[in-house]
Amino acid sequence: TKAKGAKLWDSKGKEYIDCTSQAFSLNIGANHPWVIEAVKKQLEKATHIAYHLDSVPLLLFTRKLAQIAPADLNRVNLCLEGSLASESAMKIAMKNRAGGKYFIAFEHGYHGRNLPTMAASWTDPESPFFYFKENVIQVPEAYCYRCKFNLSYPSCNLECARFLEETIEKEKDSGIIAVMMEPIQGNGGQISFPPEFHREVRKICDRQGVLLIWDEIQTGFGRVGKMFAAELYQVVPDILVFGKAVAGGFPLAGIIVRDNLKGFDAGENAFTFAHFPLSLVAALATIDVLEEGKLLERCNRLNQHIIAHLRNLQEKYEIIGDVRGPGLAIGIELVKDRDSKEPAVKEANEVVRLGLERGVMFGISKYGGLGNVIKIKPPLVISDAEVERVLSVFEECIAKV
Repeated sequence: TKAKGAKLWDSKGKEYIDCTSQAFSLNIGANHPWVIEAVKKQLEKATHIAYHLDSVPLLLFTRKLAQIAPADLNRVNLCLEGSLASESAMKIAMKNRAGGKYFIAFEHGYHGRNLPTMAASWTDPESPFFYFKENVIQVPEAYCYRCKFNLSYPSCNLECARFLEETIEKEKDSGIIAVMMEPIQGNGGQISFPPEFHREVRKICDRQGVLLIWDEIQTGFGRVGKMFAAELYQVVPDILVFGKAVAGGFPLAGIIVRDNLKGFDAGENAFTFAHFPLSLVAALATIDVLEEGKLLERCNRLNQHIIAHLRNLQEKYEIIGDVRGPGLAIGIELVKDRDSKEPAVKEANEVVRLGLERGVMFGISKYGGLGNVIKIKPPLVISDAEVERVLSVFEECIAKV
């Protein structure tokens, strides 16, 4: 019925610590006063300005976004939700690689729930919505805990990257438009790739003349301890997709494009509410909170503490197969047996249920045919005491399953 900071309350008044950040969209917490105040002020000025007119919030936000984005990512196109932003990225890539036929995406990836982005995501092959699948080639991701090539990092010499380049070479006559990827696969199981893999993918795209799209909808705006994962991994994509946490709980998403790419012509990618002033002022306030509140530094500090604690638990409990993730994008993969790595799906769901009983809302990956990864992705404003409660409850739940 209400939310504040890292907490939620249900209709009976029970309090929960939210480790999901409400679909990872509340990096600065729920109902942040700076966001609320900015929106209240804008309500007195204008609630809606259509896409064909500039507004002060639009100019201020796009200028600020260009300042905080990596390198020469300076050109912005906006919409209100992530699936549409991912589709916008695909459209701008198609415009810049006219005649190309295919996108390459990674297995267990997630880019949205409209028709083109479902084709670039893990989708049940029997789904009636798997419409554009003929235009997307999926390749194995760098899931080192479950390597598709039965190798180990770093002795593998990034075989998954080699496979990617071979796939591009094989389809060269048809034309690859872009490689589309999440820097960390969120829905797929909080799968973090080796930094070296990211840099190698960038080199491959450069060698092959293929664009690189980074879907930072879940990683952007502080989630990984940097404003963008591109900064963390020292990679500059050609197109960066953002959404979710950008506006402190208000709908906003879009793409940031490098200066050397063609942009959209007027009306090619325009939407009625794309420049929604309330969301734009909320986004400006959100960035202020992240910067002035030093939340990126706090995110990194909390990561060190939480990861160290979870790895201690990993030594104690056989069910914890892997602990991974930068910032507050942490995944704990549960397995029935460490040798076979059989996913402990039932046990993971029981951890979530027991957590709710104890007032902690854990996330879980139920995607890509798995469902055994617990997510700890709270708002960056979570207090130290709340963190300790989360860790205590997590151990209680693990001990019971």
